[in-house]
Amino acid sequence: MRTYSLTIKNRLAATAVAVGIVGAGVLIVFVGFALLAGLTLAGAVLGTGFAAYRWLRGVNAGLPHARDVDLDPALEVRPGTPPLVAPAEDTAGDDGPPPAI
Repeated sequence: MRTYSLTIKNRLAATAVAVGIVGAGVLIVFVGFALLAGLTLAGAVLGTGFAAYRWLRGVNAGLPHARDVDLDPALEVRPGTPPLVAPAEDTAGDDGPPPAI
């Protein structure tokens, strides 16, 4: 297995290379945080715009709640092929979580 190394005999040049490497890492992290802040700002602007649009239009309907919707088991999507393995039998006899070990 080959091992590569950088040998610099001049102490000032070695310090400059080390500072440059650390500076490049700090620059990469800074750019990453700047991109993250930009995405956050863009999301805030879009969210505010949508909220203002709904407010100007007078749309006051809230989001639907799961309790308000009647669920019909006949409308469930079932797999077209039968399972390869039979489902495990319920040994506890109730619908609660399995006992802790």
